[in-house]
Amino acid sequence: MSTQIELPLMDYLFAGGGASATLLLMSMEQRGLLKGKNIALLDPDSKSINDKTYCFWSDPNGSPALQCHHLIRHQWGKVSVNRRESESLSPLQYYHLSSLDLYTEQQRIIETYGVHRVQSAVLTLEKTVKGVLVKTDQEDWYSQIVFDSRPPKYFPPQKNEAHLIQSFIGFVIETEISLEDADCIDLMDFQVEQQEWTQFVYLIPFDHHKMLVELTRFGQNPLTTAEAEPLLKRYIANRFGKFKILETEKGSIPMSSAKIIDEPISGVISIGGRGGAVKPSTGYAFKNMFRHAEIVADCLQKGIQPSPIKGRSRFQFYDRMLLLVLSRQPEQGRQVFQTLFKKNKILEVLRFLDEKSSFYQDLRILWTLPFKPFLKAWGIDLVTIYRHLLIPLGILLLTLGLLILHKSAPPLFNWVEAILFSLGLFTVGIPHGAVDHLAESGNLQTPVNFNFILTYLGKAAAYLLLWLIIPNGAFVLFIIYSAWHFGQGDINEWQLRDKTPVKKWIWGGLLLGIILFGHIVETNHILENMGVFILKLSDAKAKNMSLIIVCFALIWGFKERRPAMILSCCMLAVSIQLPIITSFGLYFIGQHSVNGWSHLKQRLNTGNLSLFKKAFPFTAAAFLLFGVMLFSIKERWLTGLNGQWLSLFFVFISCISFPHVMTMHRFYKSESTGDSF
Repeated sequence: MSTQIELPLMDYLFAGGGASATLLLMSMEQRGLLKGKNIALLDPDSKSINDKTYCFWSDPNGSPALQCHHLIRHQWGKVSVNRRESESLSPLQYYHLSSLDLYTEQQRIIETYGVHRVQSAVLTLEKTVKGVLVKTDQEDWYSQIVFDSRPPKYFPPQKNEAHLIQSFIGFVIETEISLEDADCIDLMDFQVEQQEWTQFVYLIPFDHHKMLVELTRFGQNPLTTAEAEPLLKRYIANRFGKFKILETEKGSIPMSSAKIIDEPISGVISIGGRGGAVKPSTGYAFKNMFRHAEIVADCLQKGIQPSPIKGRSRFQFYDRMLLLVLSRQPEQGRQVFQTLFKKNKILEVLRFLDEKSSFYQDLRILWTLPFKPFLKAWGIDLVTIYRHLLIPLGILLLTLGLLILHKSAPPLFNWVEAILFSLGLFTVGIPHGAVDHLAESGNLQTPVNFNFILTYLGKAAAYLLLWLIIPNGAFVLFIIYSAWHFGQGDINEWQLRDKTPVKKWIWGGLLLGIILFGHIVETNHILENMGVFILKLSDAKAKNMSLIIVCFALIWGFKERRPAMILSCCMLAVSIQLPIITSFGLYFIGQHSVNGWSHLKQRLNTGNLSLFKKAFPFTAAAFLLFGVMLFSIKERWLTGLNGQWLSLFFVFISCISFPHVMTMHRFYKSESTGDSF
């Protein structure tokens, strides 16, 4: 009979048995939450050796120091940076405890409360009717509550985020030369080779001759033994002469501003690094783990669900900026940290790192740091956060500029409009639909398929035939699938909270209504030349309808809290005062085509030039087909279509858009199962 059947349903199960699990067990014991409970602790390691060092600063009367006093091995009252004159930490103390002492405390609790300790790796967690199903590399377990402290996994960093590793290799040594002040720790000593990253030595003395000397790196590549040992031994020999290595310590801590992948599962509580305990900019975690353990235990006592640790937003910003500097400009790391501790008092820095400083105190500290690297990082951050606003803001400003030109210098406006429209149509308007064979396959290297081209052209020709036979039906169908296509592209770009098909139809209909009703005289002139019904509305009434639609769209944009949507509405509102071809071009080229082009680049993982090269033959063919269409009408080979160029342009766009809309629908649907006509 398997162990799984013999074991009852657990009340608590710990997925991981590190420091965060031990601190939580201690907090739960203090509140009497372990008595009479079925508890399991699963960890792939035996936790029988001293594999980590934990340090933190605290008031001697603070909770971490008081409740962990029996585990604290050493404490210090002074700190030095870069071997400068030491500073007093008073009223704080710097504390040290070993991982082995934590594991010993954990073992005491395990024996006291009959905890099932199993050396096993947790693979997955899943909510079931019976409880949380815990799958391991050996057997399955069930528990009402699971505390998950497995190492966190992160989403790929955005351009304004960084994922570094704080790796360290250290020796506990015994020296012949006596250390002058055994009450002082060397927090950071940068008098060591940087090796293209930020590296320093961390030294904590246990007495005048015994100490931990650790080489630490903030970098994308972790320290290797081959890299660290020569540097470390040379540093120790130069500073202390002969020495004897008593113990070796090696480890790594994530320093990441990227988001942790942690899908919420009812009954699962993330703790430790997975719960956000590691401060991204320093790697310190012990106090956060302790505080979170207290919060979780209090919540369990009250029967409420605890939340992961979340830093205050402005400190998350500071951490993000520092990590950007350390990852993109690693040569600046030494100067940043040396300046931070040189120009500020140690207690002010520690309060800042604890996220307990006021905004005014933050500014005083930040003002002392090197200006250029952080300004560059801030620029990257701003562009990344607001990059989705650059296109709609740019198009709005262009629309305002064209309106001023239209009112003040009409002849010049006509030239500028013609040049911009032609360039836009050639560079992105037509090209974004000229790579439909790549959009269909999702692969940049997809060869041109002759059958695909014939089918594509066949659909376009069939639609042209519909214009010749039933122009009213062709026009109505054009409006319907254009509304869907424009709505689908914009709603996907704006990432609305609920991307339902109805929203896509509505938005597409609204923007077409703004353009068509806002230019009712021109619209009816085009429709008349197309040979279809006209919209029997006065200019004033149609303009009012257009403005009402704008107001509705703006309210929707504010409700969705999407600035890009609001800017788009403003652009459309201003464009009513411009000719219809300008208004249509600003939206079709400046917003729709540019966004579609961006989506294609992202999906195909390519750049502008390579994608344009793929599109060029089909772009040229599209212009050639339009020329053939104009020539055919001029020579009366095609009857039923008027020769007015603007009407013919929209007919042509409708024909090549017909198969394009189908392709892009499949393109977007492959990314989101919520798309359906």
